[in-house]
Amino acid sequence: MTATPENVSTKSRQEDLAQSTLPPTKGAFPLLSFAKTLWLFTESDFATFVFPDTVFGIFAALSGPLLTGNASPDLLQILRRLPYVVLWNWLNLLIFDLANQRHPESILEDSINKPWRPLPSGRISVSQTRHLLLIALPVVLGINYCLGAWEETILLFTLTWMYNDLGGGDDGFIVRNIIIAVAFSQYNKGALRVATGENAVSPAAWWWLAVTSGVIGTTMQVQDMKDQEGDRAKNRRTAPLVIGDGAARWTIAIPTAIWSFACPIFWRLSFLGYVLPVSIGMIIVFRILLLRSFIADKRTWWLWAAWTGIIWMTPLFKDYSVFVRFLHNFRS
Repeated sequence: MTATPENVSTKSRQEDLAQSTLPPTKGAFPLLSFAKTLWLFTESDFATFVFPDTVFGIFAALSGPLLTGNASPDLLQILRRLPYVVLWNWLNLLIFDLANQRHPESILEDSINKPWRPLPSGRISVSQTRHLLLIALPVVLGINYCLGAWEETILLFTLTWMYNDLGGGDDGFIVRNIIIAVAFSQYNKGALRVATGENAVSPAAWWWLAVTSGVIGTTMQVQDMKDQEGDRAKNRRTAPLVIGDGAARWTIAIPTAIWSFACPIFWRLSFLGYVLPVSIGMIIVFRILLLRSFIADKRTWWLWAAWTGIIWMTPLFKDYSVFVRFLHNFRS
C-alpha cells in the first residue's frame, strides 16, 4: 500500500502516544496521584461493568433460595459485603482496562473518544502500564482468592487475553459480543459468590446467568453508538460501522424490547414486576431509534446500564421475603 501523508501522520501519532512518559509527580501526595491514575483507567467503564455486576451479586444473594443455598438471607449481613463485591468487580475491570488501553491503536482511539484517560493524557507511559499490569495480575488474583471467587478471575484473565491480545475485540462485533457476554457471566457469578459468602450458588443460578449473558450479548453494542468516531480511527468493526448506524440501532431496540418482557416471564412475575423493566426498556427503544446525537447516545448508554441493573433485580421481585424479615425484626 502506498504511503500517504494521512497514513504517515496516523502512524507517527500512534508512535508518539505510545512513547509518552509519565511526568514527575508533583505535590506531597504521590499515592493520591497514583490512585487517581488507576481510577482514570476504569472510570468510563465503571457504569458498564462494576455497577450492574455489583447489583447482580447483591440482589441475587438477597433472593436467597432462588439462586443460593441460603434459605433465609439476612439483609444487613449481605449489605455489609457490598464493599467486597465492588472491590472484586473493580479489580477485574482494572486488569481488563490496563491490558486494553496500553496498545497504540487504543491510545489513538482514546485520544479522540476519551482523552482524559491516563495514556493519552500523559499521566503514564505504555512501558509503565505494562509493568503495572505484570504486578497487578498476581496481586488481583491473590486478593480475589481471599474474597472467595478466584476461579472466575482466572477465566476473566483468559477472556481479557482473547479480547485484547488475540484481537477478539476487533474481529467483528459478533465475536466481540460473545466474549463480552461470557465475561459478564463470570463477573455476575463471581459477584454473587462474594456477596453470598459461605453459601453455595444453586443450580438454578446457572440458568439465570445464561439469561443475563443473553441480555448482554444481544444489546451490548449500545455502547458503540457513542464511540463511532474513535472506533473508525482504530478501524474497529463495531455494529454501526459494519452494518450502518440505522441497522445497528434496530439490533439494539428489538432485543431490548424482547428481554424487557422475557426476564419477568422467566421469574413468572405479577403485573407489577413488569413495570420497571418494561417501561425503562421501552424508553431505551424510543431513544435509540429516534435520538441520534452523540449526547443522546451517551445518555441512552447510561440508561441501558440502569436497565440492566433493574433486570438483575427481578429475582427480588419474585421473592422479597428478606425485606419482610428485616422489617419484622426491626419492629420487634
